[in-house]
Amino acid sequence: MLWLLLLIPAGLIALSIYFDRKRKSQPHVNMANESKETFEEIYRSEGAGKKSHDPKHTKSF
Repeated sequence: MLWLLLLIPAGLIALSIYFDRKRKSQPHVNMANESKETFEEIYRSEGAGKKSHDPKHTKSF
């Protein structure tokens, strides 16, 4: 029975490592290659500060 208690966490760790490697190998998921300017532009154009000034996204209580 002790081997079963050790097998379950080992299996979960192995699955986690497998999916982590699979995720990192996908180029569109790994955003570490993106430049800082790109992230700043996305933040300025789609950020919460920009949307808070839009009357479509605000409600008067």
